[in-house]
Amino acid sequence: MQTLIEKQQKRLLRRFHTLCSRLGMDDETKRVMLYAYGVDSSRDLSSRDLTDLCTKLEQTLNPQLIDLDVWRKRLIASIGGWLSAMSRPENIKIIKAIACRAAQADTFNNIPLERLRSLYSAFNKKKKDLAMVEKLTVDEVDLLTMCN
Repeated sequence: MQTLIEKQQKRLLRRFHTLCSRLGMDDETKRVMLYAYGVDSSRDLSSRDLTDLCTKLEQTLNPQLIDLDVWRKRLIASIGGWLSAMSRPENIKIIKAIACRAAQADTFNNIPLERLRSLYSAFNKKKKDLAMVEKLTVDEVDLLTMCN
């Protein structure tokens, strides 16, 4: 009976070879790619290397995935900045939960590109609004202090 790690390795190998065939790679190209990882066969790759390689191949196959990843990171930074401005604790789980609620999505990775962009802008605007309110409040307090 196969262990969980062996099943994962087998699944990753299948995914790797599927991606290579979808990209139309010949054996020589695969060999060159594997030599970069210091192995002769894809079976010699670790799970981490296989996952990394499959991610790179998927991004080559679908360039929009790179754009999605960039906008996900931007949204995370934007929500984190907003939480910082409100002096609230920042945690990746909290940030992703806020993003999912705002986008009405079940998981963070299911948020579409246009929604990621709009949420990024919205949270940046919230952060700027919060800073402006803070500045106005400080100015008003200073003015009242001087009048008294």
